[in-house]
Amino acid sequence: MGRAVASAAPRRTARRPLDRDLILGAAIALIERDGPGGLTMRRLGAALGVEGMAIYHHFAGRDELLAAIGDRLLGPLNELDLGDEWREACRRFAVTLRDIALARPATIQLLGLAPFDTAASLQPVERLLEVLIARGFAPPAALAIYRVTVSFARGYALAEAAGFTVDASRPAARRRLASLPLGEFPILAGRASELANLDTGAAYDLGVRALLAGLADPGAFELGTSDNPARTDRPR
Repeated sequence: MGRAVASAAPRRTARRPLDRDLILGAAIALIERDGPGGLTMRRLGAALGVEGMAIYHHFAGRDELLAAIGDRLLGPLNELDLGDEWREACRRFAVTLRDIALARPATIQLLGLAPFDTAASLQPVERLLEVLIARGFAPPAALAIYRVTVSFARGYALAEAAGFTVDASRPAARRRLASLPLGEFPILAGRASELANLDTGAAYDLGVRALLAGLADPGAFELGTSDNPARTDRPR
């Protein structure tokens, strides 16, 4: 006589309560999976297993969510040891920005042109300015150096994430270059295989070092005045 086997009741997996941290992690994962245009409240809710409206209990709207994603994205800058040598501090800041972009390319495309001006995202900026001012730069000069450094880093990171105008490292891009009229483009069409030898990381490091080497020391640094009425005072 066979022994009856009681069927075990299916286990119910406890779902983690919805909170800001969980939403931000899911939002970044969604952006990286579906691209910069993939983030909507409805799709984010579906990824979390809730109605999209539930997200509004934690974020007032899309703008607040995007700002918080920016804070999460720039988190590694808060842990960065800048040191006390100003050029090296700027180099570390720029390199970390590129590392962030490489880790989250779709998210950096979505947020790359946004002003990261929340208190959380401005904390590492404050620390970098402290290094520059401690080395003798006046606050306006320190801000100028910060802007130049970060503008290069963000521009390069965006180009790298979206695709460089000339990128011979990819077969499809090399074919496009090779299809150009050789007589008009002897370098782009005729030397695509040589151009493919450029390492984007090495090129980035070259640009950062050249940029910082060209900046003057505090005693020789002079800032002119600008008559441009469209200038902005936002630091980023």
